[in-house]
Amino acid sequence: MKHNHFFKCLLLFLFIITPSLNHANEVAGKQAHKPPILTTTAIIEIYERNQFKGIVLIERGKAPFGKAIPGGKVEYGETVENAVRREMMEEVNLQLFDLRQFHVYSDPTRDFRHHSVEVAHTAKAFQFPKAGDDAAKAFVVALENIPWDELAFDHAQVLKDYIAWRNGNDSVAMPLLQSANH
Repeated sequence: MKHNHFFKCLLLFLFIITPSLNHANEVAGKQAHKPPILTTTAIIEIYERNQFKGIVLIERGKAPFGKAIPGGKVEYGETVENAVRREMMEEVNLQLFDLRQFHVYSDPTRDFRHHSVEVAHTAKAFQFPKAGDDAAKAFVVALENIPWDELAFDHAQVLKDYIAWRNGNDSVAMPLLQSANH
């Protein structure tokens, strides 16, 4: 009698509970897949009467606070190039010229809030920035005055790569993007 009850319980477990456990594992596996967030930035060189004045940085108005290269998220259905132009208008009110895709930064720990992949760009502008959107302040800083210890995310590394590129290390940059407008 005891053996018969054991076999009934075993059959119940095998045919009813085991498939439910497999389904729970499949759901957990599907929920675990979370793609990174795509972001974009622009290291904007400011020129006044054809003289280089420095690059644009912002003081972030939202956490994580600190100084940063202006940028933001790429929206669904938007190209990275359109996103960087939109973000620069929203955040620092600048039209970009000579836009170049510079480098992609994808270390999962670069932003403690989530895994983000940043497509960094370089560009030129011929007026001074005005803060908007997420920027509490927007300002131009000479390369020798970059506030390294105050930079958010991995922007210190991004700017070190940019300076190396400006000093002739072409291995960290990508080719110039073609655009019908600029």
